[in-house]
Amino acid sequence: MVRIQVSAGKSLLESYVKTPPVGVCELVWNAFDEDAKVVEVTVERGPIGGIETIRVVDNGNGMTKERAELAFSHVGDSWKMAPGTTSEGGRPVHGKLGRGRYSAFSLGSSVQWTSTSHAIEGGELTTVTVRGTSSDLGSFDIDEVPTIRDSTGTIVEASNVPGEAATAFEEPAALQQRLLTEFALHLERHPDFRIDFLGMQIDPASVITGRTPIELALPEGVAGSARLTIIEWDLTGVERRLYLCKPGGAIVDEMPPGVQAVGAEFTAYVEWDGFEHDQQLILEGETQTTSGQVVHAARSALRAHLAESTRRREAETVRRWRAEGVYPYKTDPKTGVERATQDAFKVVAMAASRTVDESKSLSSKALALGLLKETFESDPEALLPILRQFSQLPVARIEELKQILDRTTLAQLIALGKEVGTRADFISGLNALIFDRKTKKRMLERRQLHRILAHETWIFGEEWSITGDDERLTEVLKKYLTKLGADVELASGAPVLREDGSDAIPDLVLGRQLETRANQFEHLVVELKRPSHRLTDEDVMQIRSYASAITNDERFDQPNSHWEFWLIGNEVSDTVAEQREQSPLPFGVVQQSKRYKIVVRTWAEIIGDAEHRLKFVQKSLQYESSRDDGLASMRERYAEYLPEAAFEDADTDAAAS
Repeated sequence: MVRIQVSAGKSLLESYVKTPPVGVCELVWNAFDEDAKVVEVTVERGPIGGIETIRVVDNGNGMTKERAELAFSHVGDSWKMAPGTTSEGGRPVHGKLGRGRYSAFSLGSSVQWTSTSHAIEGGELTTVTVRGTSSDLGSFDIDEVPTIRDSTGTIVEASNVPGEAATAFEEPAALQQRLLTEFALHLERHPDFRIDFLGMQIDPASVITGRTPIELALPEGVAGSARLTIIEWDLTGVERRLYLCKPGGAIVDEMPPGVQAVGAEFTAYVEWDGFEHDQQLILEGETQTTSGQVVHAARSALRAHLAESTRRREAETVRRWRAEGVYPYKTDPKTGVERATQDAFKVVAMAASRTVDESKSLSSKALALGLLKETFESDPEALLPILRQFSQLPVARIEELKQILDRTTLAQLIALGKEVGTRADFISGLNALIFDRKTKKRMLERRQLHRILAHETWIFGEEWSITGDDERLTEVLKKYLTKLGADVELASGAPVLREDGSDAIPDLVLGRQLETRANQFEHLVVELKRPSHRLTDEDVMQIRSYASAITNDERFDQPNSHWEFWLIGNEVSDTVAEQREQSPLPFGVVQQSKRYKIVVRTWAEIIGDAEHRLKFVQKSLQYESSRDDGLASMRERYAEYLPEAAFEDADTDAAAS
């Protein structure tokens, strides 16, 4: 066995590990460059059904041990670099920089190449294995092994499959679409090349509705000729890309097309000899370089083609919808205003046309178009994000939406999604304010955070989300505050000032009452300590005294009342930690009686529980919230409580990025 070392830095090599779709495509390109006739992408599942191995098998030329050592010991060059290089079979080659193999590590942290080739042309078959791991991208183990195949080819096996790759293969539509669009030209131009993905042949011809080649008019001074090929797809949600290709279709780079075309599902390929691997970034509108001028010409031609195609498709679609009786505007416009309104709606409807027409039910089509018209006329500014999602709905989801709307309203569905998103953003913002080192410096000693929590009581449990202040409870809580020590106030109280007039920054007590059934009441009393304070035995003794006094007060000394007292801080002392683990009490409970219990919790636990409660719905909505989203939401909703200084570090970070 030979161990080879790659002379490149770790961070550089890690940058070559891309996403799972890129990893699959790079392995297929490598097979194409080795004259493979068939490439098969499969998975191997474990005993309980999880994906354990992703396998890419081809019948190409393979590689010898000597060639493997040369190829895997270098990055930044390749046998494919020379201008005009083709494969042994005459195919235009794709890769040139020896980086593609690193994309395999996006599919698994451990990758093995098993390659069989002829030692000399027409000679004996030999087999070599190459093994590498994502934890050590700078070294590979290469070994000759007995040959068990009777023909040349390479098997790439990626194991220890990460979550992102497993998800991509469990829901493979996006991967399949990526293979369709990236290899469309090659599969058309090389009929001897086939890709089988999870048992299905990748066949672009079956889902292509149009293929338009256009010879580009290049500016004076740009050498050579360039051709644009526009492929329109009978698919939904196609990732629109402009592929930069060498003549023959070898892709060297890709970029957004920079063209708006409502309802169009397309990819475009511009072929020009001047495009190079490691192509410099071409900015939108950049025409200083020859590459930028070619891209500009391609985008102009693409824009003109799609505009004409859209006009033609729009007229045909509206005419058909009217014949079916599903179009919401039944008559032609009679005034200029009506004409402008209907013309604008056509743009909206065309964005959703593919999804609408998937339904075989005329009533479903009418429902979908009617919803769009209602939103368009009542709140057009809110339509774009709704339309962006609606246009991607499969027909089954349209039917589900119809059933749901029989039981509730669209407004209520939107309100539900907004509530989940608002809570997710609040948790992200609270995380940042309490734990983030940069915002923590400004927020940890601010009473304003306590005020916010009085409006977000769901954070302590869903049952407390609809409660409000109770006058009797507030009076009793206030009466016994002294038992919790100095500098303690209610969440609804006025600011507490020191003798010099400065903010005393007290701890906070928050109380809520909930009627669980007829004349039965639950009470939650939360004491939030200063975030910089570590909870001690003295704090526990104080809240015990407070709990005893309140539950024995004549106004609440009744059998129909039950109490929970929570003491919350960032950290706990070792002795308090021991109290939180008393058997047989639940974790965190330090005292429990028939009428009340006392719970000591940390902010990490509170936020973790709240995140878990939201997890299912948030995942179903595919709603993601970041630290910046959370802070922005806090600023928008609670500007009166949070001084701008609390966000200065966050704003500085955003400006720097």
